[in-house]
Amino acid sequence: MKTAYGSRELITCLTHLKYTPEPQVGSRHRKYRSPNHVEKGMMPFILVIQGRSEYDPYWQREYIKQIKRHGFSQTQIEEAMSR
Repeated sequence: MKTAYGSRELITCLTHLKYTPEPQVGSRHRKYRSPNHVEKGMMPFILVIQGRSEYDPYWQREYIKQIKRHGFSQTQIEEAMSR
């Protein structure tokens, strides 16, 4: 898996994992809805901060944690991120 990534790589990863983009409403943040059933009380989407060439290490780990909570394994995330 890439050791560092930005919004372009994250969006590509989410697209390969079959996340669906929702309409953007005047913000640099865009919602990507999970294709999997999400537990009650958990957000069924991931908010992507667009326009970042590279997220800081904290946000890189947080995005991976969120994707895992939506039912994807580390292997699936690594495969989608390496495309």
